Amino acid sequence: MRNTIFLFLCMISFSLFAQESKKEKVEQQESTEVSEFKPVAGETSLEVQFAPFGDNPIDINGIRARFFSSQRSAFRLNAFLGYDTDSEITQQENNDLNLLELKDRTTTFVVNIRPGFERHFKGTNRLSPYMGLEADLTYQTSTFKTENQSGDDINYLKEVNSNGFIRLGANAIAGFDFYVSKKLYLGTELGLGAAWTKLLPVKIKSDRSGFEEPDPVKRGSAIDIGPNVNAQIRLGYVF
Repeated sequence: MRNTIFLFLCMISFSLFAQESKKEKVEQQESTEVSEFKPVAGETSLEVQFAPFGDNPIDINGIRARFFSSQRSAFRLNAFLGYDTDSEITQQENNDLNLLELKDRTTTFVVNIRPGFERHFKGTNRLSPYMGLEADLTYQTSTFKTENQSGDDINYLKEVNSNGFIRLGANAIAGFDFYVSKKLYLGTELGLGAAWTKLLPVKIKSDRSGFEEPDPVKRGSAIDIGPNVNAQIRLGYVF
């Protein structure tokens, strides 16, 4: 009789324990709706891109910031401002031969702004998949300047905007972030977009005596539609 009562009490205890465990799991699942790893409303993230197996493992291809209105929604802004100038000596100075140092110089300036919006899905406690839209606004100018010697003087010939353009585009994007620790994440992204590119007119300038500047050479435009993939991994931090 005692054994029967003991067995009955054990069954009741096990049933109560199972119900309590189930209740705790439901409460835990509900609590993960707000992840301790992911950003919350009012927080901001900054990112850098890198390619572990590429020639340049670390590459800051613009600065991307995301402004979270909730764990599910974020506004994003990618901004890039670049200036690059390279020079190559084409003639060494030689006083005995009355040679002056001559150079070729290439200069490029570019500004790119990509505002957008992301909608994040539930995912897991660490994984945050998302989809969104972004605009692409780009302006680039270029200058190629070559020098030549005329007696004791140096003259230049300058080609402006041979690589200059304006681009207007829009992309539908999809990607995910994986939080390796609290507020620190890795991610990747791909998209499908359309862009209209207008090539800037090319101008030729020179300080040579008697040089008459020709009219700018007008060039065409292009429309591109297709997938675009960011082959780099994004490393971001939320603060």
